Amino acid sequence: MTYRIALAGLHMECATFLPQLTLRDVFEAGTVRGADVIRKFRGSNTVMGGFLGVIDDAGAEAIPLLHSDGGAAGLADQAAVMSYRQEIVEHLTELDGGIDGLLLHLHGAMVTQDDLDPDATTLEAIRSAVGPDLPIMIALDYHANLDLASIAGATAAFGYRYSPHIDMGATGARAARCLLKTLAGDIRPAMAIARPGLILPSIFSATSLEPLKDLVDEAARLSEDSDAYRDVSLFAGFAYADVPNCGASVVAVVDGTPAQAAALSTRLSDKIARARAALSTPAPVYDLEQGIRRALAVSQSSDRPVVILEHADRANDSTHGLRALLPLADRARIAVPFLWDPAAVAMAMAAGEGAEVSLDLGGHSAPRAGGPVPVLAKVDAVRPDFTYRGTGEMRAGAEVRLGDTALLDVGGLKISVTSRSESAIDFDPFFQLDLDPVDYDIVLLRSKTHFRAAWEGFAAEIIIVDTPDYGPADISTLAYQHARP
Repeated sequence: MTYRIALAGLHMECATFLPQLTLRDVFEAGTVRGADVIRKFRGSNTVMGGFLGVIDDAGAEAIPLLHSDGGAAGLADQAAVMSYRQEIVEHLTELDGGIDGLLLHLHGAMVTQDDLDPDATTLEAIRSAVGPDLPIMIALDYHANLDLASIAGATAAFGYRYSPHIDMGATGARAARCLLKTLAGDIRPAMAIARPGLILPSIFSATSLEPLKDLVDEAARLSEDSDAYRDVSLFAGFAYADVPNCGASVVAVVDGTPAQAAALSTRLSDKIARARAALSTPAPVYDLEQGIRRALAVSQSSDRPVVILEHADRANDSTHGLRALLPLADRARIAVPFLWDPAAVAMAMAAGEGAEVSLDLGGHSAPRAGGPVPVLAKVDAVRPDFTYRGTGEMRAGAEVRLGDTALLDVGGLKISVTSRSESAIDFDPFFQLDLDPVDYDIVLLRSKTHFRAAWEGFAAEIIIVDTPDYGPADISTLAYQHARP
């Protein structure tokens, strides 16, 4: 028998403290439909790529509906989310029972101005459309905020194990294999969730940091060290989405009973709760001035770049670090990749390569972003509608779309400026613009954990700095209204 498997995705990570609203045009720029889903994702380290790999290997038939990605920003617009949800539901209704199962990619930390858990609402709408019996397996981000209601509409739920998310494809494959085993009658999955009552700032959710690494490894061991089918996902949660289910959770899926699944999820959740203090302080955090002083000192005795991590920037346009580094161009070779500023890019492109242009650079997204920095920039290169296939471990084979992009030289600093917000997480921001990271003493990044797949072990040191932006390490400074104490 050839199984017919529908594929769909609706995905966004929402930092609710950011003031901007993510509208339909942003989602639409990240949306593919029908056969284009297969063309875009097959062979990539993405959830959809993982779905497709297992379906292809099994000789099953993929029925791609749509995949829409709003990226990572502020609240998602309710009307936009509803339109894509309805589109998925309409496709499923048109199939009229002509599918054997559904593989669905959600984030788990989407929030709209009217819905604190729109992923759950999407899942509920889909379940209502297809009925109670169709197997639905969902793949979720490691930073998903979940409770029982969030995943109630799914047959089974699976999360990335690692941050950096080097296993997105593997997670899609886990979900797809579970679906095929279920359809073949080999297993009857049961699911349970447990919550340890802990909210981690993103900077401390990197799975290479202890003791989180041991806990994540235990989730993998619990999944593998058994003759019976079982799968355990540890979710760190997303601290910057102010929602009632904000925080860490553990989801277990077993071929057995809900009680057996609950025993697994509770076992790991209790260990997380006991490790609260160590999980909350796994790495030093400096203020900006201290961090820059340390970076300069380390770079003087190293032949590899030092990373300054301006992690509190949620929009890729904060200027606190840039402003502080500009006067140091005569003391260090400094790179600032992927600063988001569409207006500055447009002016640089209009001026052309080799020209000098006055810009108010960055800091436009929100009051805490640091404000624009007036600069005189030489335009080293322009790349219209800059799109490439990622070569780093996390984005391997995935399409990276930056829109119009300019490489600027500002008093010796090399700054790549993009029209679409995208974090610099690997070496592609250098290589794709004919630069080499080893040529720099200091690199200013705005990633949270994903940069570690490339830079950990390569950088002379990673220096975490806290700036007064919307994603601080000290989350007690945020004015939560919905998250539980």
